[in-house]
Amino acid sequence: MSYTEIPASIGQRLMWFLAHYRAETASVNCPAGFRIRGPLDPGKLAGTVDILMRRHESLRTTLHRRGRDLVQRVHEPGPTRVEWTELPAGAEAEVQRQYAEELRAPIAVEQAPVRWHAWRIGADDHVLCANMHHLVSDAWSCGVLINDVIALLGDGAPPAPVGWQYRQFSAWQHEQSASGQLRADHDYWAAKLDGMRVPDLPARRPGQGAPRPGLALHEFGDADAAALRAFARAERTTLFPVMLGLYYLLLHTETGADDLAVASLFANRTRPEVQLTVGFFANMLVLRTRLADGGSFRDLLAATRRTVLDAVVHQGVPYQTVPVPALREAGGRVNDVVFQMLPDRAPDSWSPTAVRNGLEIDTFRPSQGLSRFGLSLTVIPRADRFDARLSYAEDQFEPAWAQDFVRRYAELAGRVLADPDAPLRRLVAAAGR
Repeated sequence: MSYTEIPASIGQRLMWFLAHYRAETASVNCPAGFRIRGPLDPGKLAGTVDILMRRHESLRTTLHRRGRDLVQRVHEPGPTRVEWTELPAGAEAEVQRQYAEELRAPIAVEQAPVRWHAWRIGADDHVLCANMHHLVSDAWSCGVLINDVIALLGDGAPPAPVGWQYRQFSAWQHEQSASGQLRADHDYWAAKLDGMRVPDLPARRPGQGAPRPGLALHEFGDADAAALRAFARAERTTLFPVMLGLYYLLLHTETGADDLAVASLFANRTRPEVQLTVGFFANMLVLRTRLADGGSFRDLLAATRRTVLDAVVHQGVPYQTVPVPALREAGGRVNDVVFQMLPDRAPDSWSPTAVRNGLEIDTFRPSQGLSRFGLSLTVIPRADRFDARLSYAEDQFEPAWAQDFVRRYAELAGRVLADPDAPLRRLVAAAGR
């Protein structure tokens, strides 16, 4: 099969290095999961997958070493295999187990960057997994695929046209780098991160062997979710700095540190042409904020908001490209402590979508995910609540500590909402430090 060869993007070169030096290479899998209820026609699904493979070049792009360089090979579209597994009705535990096995299996990106697997659980219940290598996808890309699948399995209407394919973004990025357009971003991060330290959590113990993924969950109820949204509006900001500020405050209670840095993934889709493009755009950035002595949460929120706005402006450069002296004394892996938050979307965006042909399509959320980082808090706003998901490495943190940590995160939110002008030291004392 013929292909077009082009240089890899900056992010792909970094990810390639990380993937080849990780103990657990499956941690760079990036799955999009679907729950499809109703009379799903396997032929219709196969046709939908073929359309997606033609529509998005990244799904048929392999990565290869050529001497010291990394290159992408964009292959011509062809028929795509969807592996089917039949299970009895109600076999929820078994589909969860097999889905987890699929996510743990490494993807040979030199051969094919995506695997498609469908499970039929009885007559009218299905799970579909598009398991992609992170070199060709990211969380935003998963959202693009979800919208495409809903459109194509529904009335069959073609989704909105893709602007740029990933190869066009790669070419633009290389032009930006060669022309010096990224120098200001490099300089900003070198100054911002100089002398930073990774939060030293007393509960962490040295990891042994491959990370074992753990997950601790806590739900903010509808009253708390509404109050947090109202507080963000009153402060003329978004939920992201509010929830990040609470994370800083909790880390402060654990470590006593006033200078805190956590890693976070930014979409890096500042060009309008890439809003519907599948590809690896996301950059890992480091959000460093200092807590003012004697300040309140309102003061912390103002400082956090400045941190986030600066990061948005300079998100084109990942922290791994910052000159080494700025990070040499970080005291651990920069992505040991991570914060992520999904967009606060329209109220019905997180609900199952009923489409034509009697189908209902929802995202599929496995009971256990992959452990990419030591400790990662993800906040998921929903119509009537927020979900706080703490992913952690069980070889580094005790499950009981992790569950208590995410519970105290929600408790801090309640105290802050009750009195956002209270001194941080009072909030910390109430949290038990």
